Amino acid sequence: MAKKLDYKYCKAAPMLEWLGNKWALVVLVKISENGRVRFNELYRNIPSVSEKVLSQVLRQLTADGIISRELFPDVPPRTEYSVTDFGRTLLPHIEALINWGRDNFDTIMSNRQKHMNANGT
Repeated sequence: MAKKLDYKYCKAAPMLEWLGNKWALVVLVKISENGRVRFNELYRNIPSVSEKVLSQVLRQLTADGIISRELFPDVPPRTEYSVTDFGRTLLPHIEALINWGRDNFDTIMSNRQKHMNANGT
């Protein structure tokens, strides 16, 4: 189990945990792009994520109030996930990070290559 950040020391700890989880922001962005989405649709649209990890991420984002989970009593039952109003306040910040990454991708990759060449790796 991963060690939790100190919430008393750092009030940004929950957000840092989402950033540290390589799937959390991907899941949140996919849900925001699709409005309401079912588990299997998310699973099909996120390459390489396992069902177990996707379930864990959905549980955590739901517990933190970033997404909501709605169970419909259809036969068979279905569950849909959507971004909450609270979660929508996070989206512009994520979009800014994504845009920064896109804008600086070539520089980052060039710097990595220079570092690898300088260190013989």
